[in-house]
Amino acid sequence: MRRVAFGAVAVMALALAGTTGTQAQGEQYKLVPNWPTLPTGMWFGLKEAPPPPAEREAQAAARRARGQMGGGGGLPTNQPGISGLAIDQQDRIYVFNRGPKPVMIFDAAGKLLLAGADGEYNGKKINPDWEHSGGVDWEGNVYVIERDAHRIVKLSPGLDKFLLQIGTTMEKGNDPTHLDLPSGIAILKNGNIVVTDGYGNNRAILYDKTGKFIKQVGKGAGGPADKGTGPGEWVLPHKIAVDAQENLYIVDRENKRVQIFDKNLTYIRELKNEWNPWDIHISRKGTEDYGFMADHLLERVHKFSLKDGRLLATWGTQGLGPGQFDWVHGVVVDSKGAVYAADTYGQRIQKFVPASGSSR
Repeated sequence: MRRVAFGAVAVMALALAGTTGTQAQGEQYKLVPNWPTLPTGMWFGLKEAPPPPAEREAQAAARRARGQMGGGGGLPTNQPGISGLAIDQQDRIYVFNRGPKPVMIFDAAGKLLLAGADGEYNGKKINPDWEHSGGVDWEGNVYVIERDAHRIVKLSPGLDKFLLQIGTTMEKGNDPTHLDLPSGIAILKNGNIVVTDGYGNNRAILYDKTGKFIKQVGKGAGGPADKGTGPGEWVLPHKIAVDAQENLYIVDRENKRVQIFDKNLTYIRELKNEWNPWDIHISRKGTEDYGFMADHLLERVHKFSLKDGRLLATWGTQGLGPGQFDWVHGVVVDSKGAVYAADTYGQRIQKFVPASGSSR
């Protein structure tokens, strides 16, 4: 398995307004080396890591030249590595990954506390290749999005008991009881559940804590063909962040924007910038005026203003070195301000902390 050396590096902020390069300005974050600690015999994604970006892209170009496009422009249908992150109020980091243990839970020091979600739930074993992130509620229950099975399963905090399912296993659709390749989830304090049904359908859905359908937001029926650019319309709704008022910041991935709704899924406004957001997070406290974004455009992480989308800090480029990312697909921030970012092909999670003397 490929190993990447993690030196202590200063990862400088990039104020992107009017720039396209990597000149460092503004706030600074630095990498915490050797985080997390994986026990012997444990890994994220594939045991043998995928090829690095240049080699992978050359292979995809060769497949295209032979007419073997496939899904995703010649890339594998299911990418390996880490598909998403979540964090609870005790700063435990939940890593949803496409490896032998689909959910791995770490403390802030990087110690592995629990690994699991590899059993059979509601009559079906979770296929880690089909996993697409998940969430943790205010009682510690864990939700796993098994995207290609068109379902979301709720598990007990110990990952050993099945509690609830949203969607019908291996059946896709856009009625109240079916999903089509779901992508993201948020769980509100009262137990209500918000799901982005994005890789097949184009809708965001509100359920109560029992999984009963309440409402959806989307163009028309919110089906695969129902794409749009207006308020409450989508082209691949992806992942979700929640603030202290339980406003929902939902990534509208292919429209390259964030749409904001209240806790009842009533539209408020949108945020746009020069970005291609894949994940978004606001701290559990949620009272700050900023959030964090995993941005596929040039493989970066942003700290940004919730008011207007202005970038307050940016770091990262594509690559496998310290502070670089290869398909950055997950981001969370803990109560101390540390930022955790995970990438898919890079098959790793990196922890960053504000550099000494950096302004907020």
